[in-house]
Amino acid sequence: MDYDDYFDLCRESYKMEFGLDKLPNLKSFYDDPVVRVPIETFSSLYMESILSIKDRVKDYFDKNPNPPMAEYPTNFDFKFELSNIAKDLVKWLEEERYGCHLYVDKIYIYRTYPLEERVSSYIWHYDNNPEEIVKNIIYLTDVDENNSPFEYMTDSDGRGVLFESTRRGTEMWEPAQNNSRLNDEAEHLFKNGYSSKKVLGPVGTTTSFNNDAGHRVNPIIDGYRDVINIRVKPTLEKAPEYISEKYTTGYEFSGAVNRNPELSWRQLV
Repeated sequence: MDYDDYFDLCRESYKMEFGLDKLPNLKSFYDDPVVRVPIETFSSLYMESILSIKDRVKDYFDKNPNPPMAEYPTNFDFKFELSNIAKDLVKWLEEERYGCHLYVDKIYIYRTYPLEERVSSYIWHYDNNPEEIVKNIIYLTDVDENNSPFEYMTDSDGRGVLFESTRRGTEMWEPAQNNSRLNDEAEHLFKNGYSSKKVLGPVGTTTSFNNDAGHRVNPIIDGYRDVINIRVKPTLEKAPEYISEKYTTGYEFSGAVNRNPELSWRQLV
């Protein structure tokens, strides 16, 4: 089964479970793949948890610099705070973007640095996981033009640009051309009416983006930038909690999702 078919099953099951007349628009999910998350509607615990994490993360990275991108090694140092963040963020994604149950399969906490030459995630790229996988980037620092804003490609209507994944599920799982780097494609698009947008904002600014939207991180010019990146997956069966040591991993495992969408949190417990 491919992820799009599994996503349809998850949505239909969710609709029946809650007796809903309609679900979030599926066309919008794919056609508007990068959105600002309205954290002003969330509980006070959301921002309190972010503020609780940020100083400890800063202290760690100040003592353990590791360009071009430093990785925080033990996400579950912040289990309480991350769980509080997920209660608001993932619930919003379920109700407003997906229309199905979700769980967090990945968390990354990292710092970006100055660079003389762009490498890795600093280059235009897409992640090439199935298009039903969404990342959510949370700033732990105030971010302006100089300290590594997240940037994504935009079409003539200002919406994010989704690239076709070559890894869709059990029926299709192929490597992407050029390792899903988009230098040539970006140059062509920018010459033909496309543009890009940098996400600026204070601590707590949260952006939800389809992993196959064209995006990049920018090198530091001045200051520093720390980030939490929370990735979600659809699940037919509601998980006991959004985040768990049993099924939420970080840098210790590959960033590629399992090619079988039916192998979700349940099989890892």
